[in-house]
Amino acid sequence: MRTLYFEEIVEGAVEWRGAAHVDKAEMLAYARTNDPWPVHVDEEAAKRTPFARLTASGGYVITLWYRLSHPILNNCPERMAFIAGVDWHLKFRRPVHSGDHLRFRTKVLSKRPSSKPGRGVVTSLGELINQDEETVLAIEAIYLVATCPQ
Repeated sequence: MRTLYFEEIVEGAVEWRGAAHVDKAEMLAYARTNDPWPVHVDEEAAKRTPFARLTASGGYVITLWYRLSHPILNNCPERMAFIAGVDWHLKFRRPVHSGDHLRFRTKVLSKRPSSKPGRGVVTSLGELINQDEETVLAIEAIYLVATCPQ
């Protein structure tokens, strides 16, 4: 597997990777264990909310984002020389429900050399897009990527 270094990352590059079907049993299991608010676990209570039905927990939606974003880092012919995440700006734009079909899209917004040698700073936007072409989750992430060894 080839390593993709900071110098090879292209500003403006867009990639689509992976898809997930939101499974009701998995969604409920996550919520019951981690986020048991009625809107996430109680169908009758959820009917009385603005969503009118069970809605996925934010933690579960982020889990799906991770699940779909990792192939970009690990299962492609190239593996990014990722060092560490630095900052996140996260927005839940639409509710996620069981039966939804989500795809992952990422765009490199910017990159710059770090003040420390051997690394660069990359800002990207990773989004989950539902079957209606609506963004349900957007995460602007800043992370460090190793520069090419000399």
